[in-house]
Amino acid sequence: MGLFGTDKNIVEGGIDTFLGEQTKFKGELDSTGPISVNGEFEGKLNSSGKIIVGQNGRVTGEVRGREVVVAGKVDGNITAGEILEIAKTGKVYGDLTGGKIVIEEGAVYRGKVAVSESEQPAV
Repeated sequence: MGLFGTDKNIVEGGIDTFLGEQTKFKGELDSTGPISVNGEFEGKLNSSGKIIVGQNGRVTGEVRGREVVVAGKVDGNITAGEILEIAKTGKVYGDLTGGKIVIEEGAVYRGKVAVSESEQPAV
């Protein structure tokens, strides 16, 4: 039986790793699942899943994920295997590499862009 007397996994389809607004983390973080950063992170952030830098999130360092969404601030290079999105509230100072890159109107971005073919799973 799961948490609160249910059989449902509370994070099923949700976020595996969450850094809250009052959290500061320095180092390297590796995950196979989704990561959400709403606090401050310094170092290397790696996920084979999705990485979300929330509006209040601040990342200084390298970001690598299958999908990356930035609504906060990133000082460093970002690599996304499939899609990289900078929301209108996002600020990125670093190089971008991804299969598809979307920069919304109002976003701040300074760096180089490299668009590569998305990696397709082997059949």
